[in-house]
Amino acid sequence: MGYIVGAIAGVAAGLACVLAVGGIPGIISGLAVAALLYVGAGQLLKPERRLAGVAASMLPDGEAASERIDAAYDLVRAISARRGKVRDGRVAREIDDLIRDIQALIACVEEQPTTYRRLAHFLSTYADQCLRMLDGYLGVERMGTSALLEGAHEDALDALAALQGVAQGELARATGRRAAEVETSSDAIVRLMEMDGYLPDRSEDAGADTKRRDAAPASDAMQGGN
Repeated sequence: MGYIVGAIAGVAAGLACVLAVGGIPGIISGLAVAALLYVGAGQLLKPERRLAGVAASMLPDGEAASERIDAAYDLVRAISARRGKVRDGRVAREIDDLIRDIQALIACVEEQPTTYRRLAHFLSTYADQCLRMLDGYLGVERMGTSALLEGAHEDALDALAALQGVAQGELARATGRRAAEVETSSDAIVRLMEMDGYLPDRSEDAGADTKRRDAAPASDAMQGGN
């Protein structure tokens, strides 16, 4: 939407510049103004990414996380493009699994921006290797002999399994960090509660006990009636 508005504003300003200046200089100036307005207005009106429900620019790691997320989506698109050319069904399924693992890691960072370093490590260490491996495998599928293809097939499956393990491991570390934070906060709350001399709420357990006591007489009455 932002670029549409920018295009309209650019065309209008360009025409005004042509009419005001006139001749070749006016046309050149009009094109320059139109291009600048198109890009500038488009960027200004472009919706900002939100991470964990907050505008990325408002978060300490928001910009860094956004850059890694964009790079990860680029990787997913690049892998998907190569997946469409794969002939072997098993290799294609493993690629699909890898894409899902990467998308899960992306979703984790979108929800917990502070975990972006896990995604950054995956991208910096494995992204280029992944694409090179897939390109090599596709080349063997197109031109390789049966014996060569068999070896490349197994190598590709091993590499894809390894990449899935890495993506899953990075996700586990990212979510494990948040789980550790919850545990630490919980322990701190319990200690503070005990220092204040309070007890934790047991109303749910008490409610269950009350229901059991209320149900007992009714059961006895039914037995007595029989």
